[in-house]
Amino acid sequence: MIAYPVKFAPIAQERIWGGSKLKKWFDVNSDVPIGEYWVLSGHPNATSVVANGALAGKTLVQLTEEFPEFYLGDSPQDRFPLLIKFLEAADDLSVQVHPDDQYAQEKEGDFGKTEAWYILEHKPGVKIVYGHYFKNRDEYKLAIKEKRVREYLRYKEIEKDQLIFIPSRTLHALLAGTVLIEIQQTSDVTYRVYDWDRIDSQGRSRELHVEKAADVIAYGEPEVQKGTGQARYTQVETGNVKHEHLVTCPYFVIEKVWIKGESYSMESGKKGNPDILVVAEGEGILDLGEGIAPLSLQRGDTVLVPAVAEKYRIHTKSGIKLLRTYY
Repeated sequence: MIAYPVKFAPIAQERIWGGSKLKKWFDVNSDVPIGEYWVLSGHPNATSVVANGALAGKTLVQLTEEFPEFYLGDSPQDRFPLLIKFLEAADDLSVQVHPDDQYAQEKEGDFGKTEAWYILEHKPGVKIVYGHYFKNRDEYKLAIKEKRVREYLRYKEIEKDQLIFIPSRTLHALLAGTVLIEIQQTSDVTYRVYDWDRIDSQGRSRELHVEKAADVIAYGEPEVQKGTGQARYTQVETGNVKHEHLVTCPYFVIEKVWIKGESYSMESGKKGNPDILVVAEGEGILDLGEGIAPLSLQRGDTVLVPAVAEKYRIHTKSGIKLLRTYY
């Protein structure tokens, strides 16, 4: 088999806080609010299917089981370890927290969730919830009982093209008017702390996970609340290319590559492991050479580049912004 870069069909997920703007990006015809588009996932709750080339129709799980040397490499999970989404928040998401690996594996039979948000656009003045003022578990539980959670929330300003690193155990919430790319560990474990007192048409509120959230929230000063991980920023700018290293943590590395014209040659992020390219803006061509057909890139595309492609080129005339992530 000749390994080649693969794209996946987006999986649209209905959410009460979702919207309709990204439906055009992903060619989704639906009247329900869509909050998430899972564009690369090996999680059993929603598994991606290859959309191009000879492997079209195979799931990501099949791909990694049949050709692990090309599409999996050295993974920290026994499946593809990263999950990529596009999110559109037309309403506020719940205030939530994700467990670390140890807690999630003990209680949920899944992995923990460290994630990062890349802001594509937002309404003026919109912030996110990031952190809290709870001194300890008892203060948190009392705030829940007295319905005073809002008083303890920390807020953070955001801007377009910013990366927000959210380690496990960090209390957070995306607020209305924001569109972003989310890169995370493969996990679907979320503990809902507060849901803005929302009720549905039947007068019911969504389930909260008060006790489990109390177990995993990082208490104390803001630097403690950030959990385990390290954000590291570097930048290399040459000619028409700006290549930025945005974050490194135990689960992934994220870089932004902004090619303003012509072409750019890249080496794979981790030898023996695949690269993931997510198109945030613009369009171009991915060229692996060696007889492999070039692949067109456009906004919203997510491409899994096989591990055997140690070098590749991105060509663009009008400009393209990519996120490159690997593990």
